[in-house]
Amino acid sequence: MEGYAKVAQLMGTHSDVAILRRFQSLNVQNLLYLQAEIIHLESELREVARRDTRKANRKSHAHDWWSLSQGECEADTEQWEAVLAIREKLEKYNDALLKQAAISRLESPTRHDLEFLRSWFQRPTMGSFPLLGLDRAAWDAENEGDLVALNARQAPDLFTRWFADKVIPKYHDIVGEKIKRPVSEEFGTGIFKYEESTLATIARLATTVVASVLPLCSVVILYIVRDNVLRLGVILILSACFSLALTLMTNARKIEVFAATSAFAAVNVVYLSNGTVCAVTT
Repeated sequence: MEGYAKVAQLMGTHSDVAILRRFQSLNVQNLLYLQAEIIHLESELREVARRDTRKANRKSHAHDWWSLSQGECEADTEQWEAVLAIREKLEKYNDALLKQAAISRLESPTRHDLEFLRSWFQRPTMGSFPLLGLDRAAWDAENEGDLVALNARQAPDLFTRWFADKVIPKYHDIVGEKIKRPVSEEFGTGIFKYEESTLATIARLATTVVASVLPLCSVVILYIVRDNVLRLGVILILSACFSLALTLMTNARKIEVFAATSAFAAVNVVYLSNGTVCAVTT
């Protein structure tokens, strides 16, 4: 299997690297042309409609569809012909507009997937330059902002994406390549795959550990620190770390981050209050 068939087989089997151009500028340019055509047709329709109101046998065109669409001569149906021309253009315009809106909502590929695809194209043991025409440059750096992934990997939060894009490649270079078995050589040698579900599970475990350790750390630190002024500073830093962890490691909304951080800070303030009471009683 060679050429386009080989590339299609790779993208069809591994949909996360099904990366293509979205041709954003060309699609918008096409919409602009259609819009211009419709605007001109609209202007012509308004002019014909004004002329018809001045003709005794065409005054009913504005009130009766039958008389508008049926005429004794070609001039009598000029307004209806303009309506039909607009209808045809509007159908094309609306269809292109909705499709462009859908294309614009598609996710861009991850850096890791794009780099893998570029590497696959170039390596002799993998793609070995399967495309030779102008389209071989479709994935080059100058087109990076115009690329779309048909099935982009969805990271639930920033931490999971960072873990998949940064930690796993480093792990693979140091350990994974030595202990993990490569996938089938159908698309080339030296290709390894890490299941997305496994990565998500590891990221969830890391989030759970942080969620458990961070409150305990605050308890220990505030127990050790006896000075109330220092405790205020510690509470401020811990609250900032807590809200940052929520933002990076969960998909919580802003209001939920504010509420959770306020509760976290309120619990920590208990230590400050207890410290003050103790100082008074002694």
